[in-house]
Amino acid sequence: MSTPLNASVLKAFSILRLISPQQPEITTAIVAEALGTNTATAHRFLMTLVAAGALSSYRRGYYSLGPLIDDLGFAAQACAPSVSRIRPLIQSLAQEVNESVMVCRLGMSGPTCIAVAKSNRPISVDITVGTVLAIDRTAHGKLWLSTMTEAMRNDRCGGDCDVSATLLDQIRGQGFSTNNGEANDGIGAIAVPVRDAEGAMPLTLSIFGMEHRFDEAMLAHALPMLLDTAERISQTLAQ
Repeated sequence: MSTPLNASVLKAFSILRLISPQQPEITTAIVAEALGTNTATAHRFLMTLVAAGALSSYRRGYYSLGPLIDDLGFAAQACAPSVSRIRPLIQSLAQEVNESVMVCRLGMSGPTCIAVAKSNRPISVDITVGTVLAIDRTAHGKLWLSTMTEAMRNDRCGGDCDVSATLLDQIRGQGFSTNNGEANDGIGAIAVPVRDAEGAMPLTLSIFGMEHRFDEAMLAHALPMLLDTAERISQTLAQ
């Protein structure tokens, strides 16, 4: 006989799933309608989630994701078995190209850093795990946009996508994307896809550093190593 599930826990997660980029805040009325319950019960669920840190209320009657969700997200990214398995690969790449290396997945708010390896340069560009990148102004973001339909891109960018369809076609054709200071002045990057066995792109991989070093010579030198590391990450995750 299977163990019965806790209905209250399932309802709590159903409430959290109501929050999205399209609906960043929820109310008692929204929860009551979604759960098919009365407002008193919906309010009690919301207050419990606030007390646990899973929700926050920055204005009366409206609730958004709380600090506990951020903490759990960072922990999941840092502790995931896949991250520990690919970390040696990106550390090796960082040493080879002498630039910092980052791996991202596509989260609700945009490309999200799940692993990073710093270069050995005395002064280098760094980023923390959990950082969300701009989807229309970064090498990672443009790679993700190149996999989407126009409707999906507009949804992600809030109807104002600052990347041309021509550029996205070029990125799809060449298999990599670059950033030359669009997101942050003085920062350059080259990103490539990490494919799974079905050809989907669960992750993206990049090197990044001071923009003046990211010229055509750097692209010619680093791109083969980036593509090789992306392939090795794919093979590692498939094991």
